[in-house]
Amino acid sequence: MANYRWRDSPDIIARLVNAEKIQTLSTQQVMLKPNEACAMIVDGRIGDVLTETLLKNMAGGFSRWIGDKMGVTASDRRLLFAMTGPMDYWVPFEGQIANGEKVKGFANLRMRMNLDDIPKLLNFFANNAPTLTRDGLIAIVGDEVKARVVAPCLASCQDAAGLRDASFLERFEMSAESGMRNLLSNLGFTLLKAFPVTNPTDMELVQRHRAAVEAQTAGNQVNTEAQLAHYAQTESITLARIEMESNVARAKARGQVTAELEHELKGLRAQEAKWEAEVNYERGKMEVRVDEADAKSKRAMDMFAEVQARKADRIANQQNFQTQRMDSQNEFQQKMMEMAAEHGALTPEVMQEMLRQQTAQKVVDGAGGEKPSAPKMCCGTVISPGWIACPSCGSPIA
Repeated sequence: MANYRWRDSPDIIARLVNAEKIQTLSTQQVMLKPNEACAMIVDGRIGDVLTETLLKNMAGGFSRWIGDKMGVTASDRRLLFAMTGPMDYWVPFEGQIANGEKVKGFANLRMRMNLDDIPKLLNFFANNAPTLTRDGLIAIVGDEVKARVVAPCLASCQDAAGLRDASFLERFEMSAESGMRNLLSNLGFTLLKAFPVTNPTDMELVQRHRAAVEAQTAGNQVNTEAQLAHYAQTESITLARIEMESNVARAKARGQVTAELEHELKGLRAQEAKWEAEVNYERGKMEVRVDEADAKSKRAMDMFAEVQARKADRIANQQNFQTQRMDSQNEFQQKMMEMAAEHGALTPEVMQEMLRQQTAQKVVDGAGGEKPSAPKMCCGTVISPGWIACPSCGSPIA
C-alpha cells in the first residue's frame, strides 16, 4: 500500500483530486495531519470532512479497477484537500499619501480555513486549475485589497509620519476586516490579522540622509575636538617636561648655593648659641644678685622682728620689775608710817618727806631708770634703742 502526497510544496493551499484518474496497481492511502483536512465529494454530493486520520483505499488497486469495469463503484469520486492552519499572504501595493509622496510596501494578511468552510473552495475550483497556491490566492484578493483597504488608508495619512502611527495600523486592520469579509467568506477563508509593511518614502530617505550627514558632521566635529584636545595635551606635556628640566637645572645651581649657605648658617648658629650662653650667664648673675638682695632684705627684716621681740620682752620685764618695786616701796612706806604712828613720830614734815621721795622714785621708775638722750638716725630712719641693724639698708648700728 503506497502513500499519496497531495501537497509537495509549502505554497500549496488546497487541491482538488479526481480519485478515478489515479490508476495504480497498489492501493493509495493518505495520512491527514492536524492542520490538513479532506472533504469527500461523491457523485456531486459533499460528504464528510476528515482530519487527523488515515484514508485507506483512497484510489488505485486491482479491486477498484475491477469494480470500475463492472460498474459497481461510484462514477464520480473527488477529494478536496486543504490546509487549515494559519498562513501569511503578502499583497504588494503602491500608492500615495495626502501630500503626494509615493508609498510602496506589502499588505500582510494572516488567514485560516475552518473545516466547515472547506467545501466553499469548490467555487474557486469550478473555474480555475485544481491546485490553489499562495500566489494564486494573492492574485485573487490583491486588487480588492488595494482598492478597499490600502488606498483609503493611505489617503488618510497627511505625511510619512502617519504611516508609522499606531492608529494607522488599527485603521488598516479594521478596513481589511470589513472590506474583505465578503470575498474571503466566499472562498472559505477567515481573516485573523492584517497589517501593512511600507518601505521608506522619499522624504524619509531624505531625512535619513540628512540625519546621517548631521551624524557624520557631528562625528567629524567630535574627532576634531578630540584631535585638538590631544594636541593641547601634547603641548602641556611638552611644556611641563621643559619646565621640569629647567627646574632641575635651577635646583642643581641652587644646590651649590645651598651648601655654602648651610656652611654660613652653621657658623651663625654657633655664634647664636654663644650669645645665648652669654645671655643666660648674665641672666644667672642678675638672678643671683637679686636673690642676694632678697636674702639681705629678709635677713634685715628677720633681725628687726627679733629686736622688736626682745624689746617687747625687755619692756615687759621692766614694767613687771617697776610694778614689784613700787609695790614693795608702798608696802615699806606703809609699814614705816604705821611704825611712826605707833611711836608718835608721824608729823607733817615726815609725811611730806615720804611723799616727796615717793614722787621722785616714780619719776625715776617711769623713765626706766635712765636719762633721756637724743634719738639716733640712719638713712633718714629713727633708730630705736636696742636695734643692732638699720631696717632700710641693713647696716649694723654701733
